[in-house]
Amino acid sequence: MTFILSEDAQKDDDDNLSALLTGWSLNNREVAWLWLSLVGQEGERLDDCQFNSPTMRDKIARTLKYKRSLKRDLEHARETQLLPLESFGWIERNGRQPKWLAAEAMRKTNLRLRNSVFRTLPNKDQVIVLFDLWNTEYSRKERALRHLAEDWNEHLRTDKIFKWFKDQDEREKCSLAWNWLEQNHPTLIRLEKPFTRHGELLEFFDHSSASSGEKELYVEKIKRRWSTQKTRVNATHKKQYNFVLNNNINAALDKLAEEHQLSRTKILEELIQRETEHRLYLVPR
Repeated sequence: MTFILSEDAQKDDDDNLSALLTGWSLNNREVAWLWLSLVGQEGERLDDCQFNSPTMRDKIARTLKYKRSLKRDLEHARETQLLPLESFGWIERNGRQPKWLAAEAMRKTNLRLRNSVFRTLPNKDQVIVLFDLWNTEYSRKERALRHLAEDWNEHLRTDKIFKWFKDQDEREKCSLAWNWLEQNHPTLIRLEKPFTRHGELLEFFDHSSASSGEKELYVEKIKRRWSTQKTRVNATHKKQYNFVLNNNINAALDKLAEEHQLSRTKILEELIQRETEHRLYLVPR
């Protein structure tokens, strides 16, 4: 069973933990918070494999039973530091957003939770855990969570940098981007899975160390690589010719190119193609 903090679990009123902590809801969120507080902040030796097991609650109860001062500290923290679950209602359960928020929440709270229990939680619940374990006043948590939402909306605005990748050539462009990074910035993609879609590219850059300016520079260079490759492909179907034209013809060709906003080469191609199709001007000799 997946242990989800943001959904209520069936409470057992007859177990030792409920008897010890009367008045607590002891839902998934509170039990996980107790466990991680004991392990991470109090240094208690609790086996991670017992998390989300039938013995989990009893293990917490046995740990707290003989540590009254610790029990009082946790009761006080529960009353003064835990934000209501509704405060996190705007966070999506899965996907890019909660993954980015979890990384940012870790940075804001300056907590580094490395144990296996934390890593198995869904990203949204990781955000909740980080705010729950953050030992600071309630009002500061409220402000930080509000700023986190604002930061996410601001971060979404930078998606426009990568708009070029989202079209009918999405897979080809993303593949080119990965190859370019592999050749020019291999440390940036170390331990990362290759991205093949626009959404995967966005997630990659969400967590990369590249600044906004560097991201824009990378995209511009990838665009140039794309343009160069396409030019080479098109050039395989063309052959270069050199013509000597008199000044009047040169001037006329320049004028046509300017009027139609086309290159001189394109004007010549169009004229030759139309004469070939319609035979309007040249008379066979």
